[in-house]
Amino acid sequence: MKILIYLRDDGATTLQILVKILSSRSYMSFETLVSRIDTLPPLSDSAQQILDLYANDDDDIDIRKLTRLIEKDTLMAANILGMINDPKFGFNNKITSVGQAITLFGTRIMKGFVLSIAMKELIRPDMVPYGLSNEKFNDMGHLQSALLFQWYMGIDMKRAHILVPLALIMETGKVIFAQEMASSDYGHLFTEEIYYAKNMEEVEHKYSDTTSYFIGGILFDHWNFSKRYSSIMKSLDFDDESGSVDQLDLDILDVIRTAINIKGFLTKENLESALALVQELNLDEAAFMKAALRIKNAYEDSKRAKAAKI
Repeated sequence: MKILIYLRDDGATTLQILVKILSSRSYMSFETLVSRIDTLPPLSDSAQQILDLYANDDDDIDIRKLTRLIEKDTLMAANILGMINDPKFGFNNKITSVGQAITLFGTRIMKGFVLSIAMKELIRPDMVPYGLSNEKFNDMGHLQSALLFQWYMGIDMKRAHILVPLALIMETGKVIFAQEMASSDYGHLFTEEIYYAKNMEEVEHKYSDTTSYFIGGILFDHWNFSKRYSSIMKSLDFDDESGSVDQLDLDILDVIRTAINIKGFLTKENLESALALVQELNLDEAAFMKAALRIKNAYEDSKRAKAAKI
């Protein structure tokens, strides 16, 4: 194996840092990641008031009250409408009001938008350790959620209403990972391994004995999100210790993260791998590809339109 050695500003070489890392059991501890989560502040008052509406039953929400609470926080309302009207979601007609958005997406998916915006207020991404810009990281979550919406709403609307919001925020654990890596002496080694890796979760586990999805589940617990969400996140890469997770939920999200991930968005290779998973689930391959290509075309059109404005 070829090892590149270069001198850093402080005199340490890559080899010296590598030897230091390999002398310990783990590159960084699970405990340090959890400790970083424990220092995060609570959600904003407006976000918590909205989420309190869902405390007892996601299916029995006072839509008028939900609309009023979101509209009361003008910044959150604007961010939700901006997210929904992003071309990446592939909608032709512009959504102009919170009430209209709730009617279109339903209260469960609206909850996902609120969670996404509330988290971004508290943890600012810096995705350099993953070799990803913050803009592309945000795009990734939007595309994952949009693909699940366009694909699975026609198969099982009830399940889609549960998983679409989770797809929007399921990569958030990577923000915690990136923060820890950025403050370490071996972030550049992690970045290099991620760049060449076929399986990003194996690299994460190598450095921490866990994965960003499991860390995402702990993050959801910290903010008292849905137990179903945190259990799903903790079971994406590990056995379900609670015994409460529906395997189909995991399979669906596995399709989504295979099609769209930090290595590429709906690339030919990713789509082929995702399609193989769809086949294993005995689901309509044509329906999945139709949704995937629609999202891919909308995303590429949005990038061209943005480039034309520069």
